[in-house]
Amino acid sequence: MLTPSNVTALILAGGKSRRFGSDKALADVGGLSFVERVFMALEPLASRVLIATGPTPRPYPVRAEVVTDSVPDGGPLAGLAAGLAATQTPWLLAAAVDMPHLTPEALTPLLEAASGDADAFIAQEPGDRMQPVCGLWRVEAVAPVVEEQIARGDLAMFALLDLLTVHGVALDAAAMRNVNLPPASELEP
Repeated sequence: MLTPSNVTALILAGGKSRRFGSDKALADVGGLSFVERVFMALEPLASRVLIATGPTPRPYPVRAEVVTDSVPDGGPLAGLAAGLAATQTPWLLAAAVDMPHLTPEALTPLLEAASGDADAFIAQEPGDRMQPVCGLWRVEAVAPVVEEQIARGDLAMFALLDLLTVHGVALDAAAMRNVNLPPASELEP
């Protein structure tokens, strides 16, 4: 299993939260914001935590370095690019800020799977659907591919997966659930 010294963590928080109606990163779940919950899931697994944000960074209640998305309003791929550029470790563990039910235990299978020549180990939902906003990325292999993809104007995360050697890793479905709407029923684990 990878050790924290080999991993930088990234919280993808650059979205506009249109469906949510307010900044998801700062939304409260049981006394903690989404960004605090995702930070707590990532921090034990990494030597450093970054937050990729849109063109107007805001203060976050966590000890993380803020990096600006490489393309304003460029979605998760722009956030991933910013994280890859700021990373000094061989691996980048990324998770979306709208996954407030993540835990270190839920993410550990990604670190345990890291071996061989795969470029990325991506969370896999039941039914084999990949969830590219939650994954472990080999920086040396992925960074140039992301740069080329953005240069072509293609900001699709699923298109990136097609350009890499990717292994899906089954994670706890409840922990991976993303929250897009504010009703309390969607915030329950």
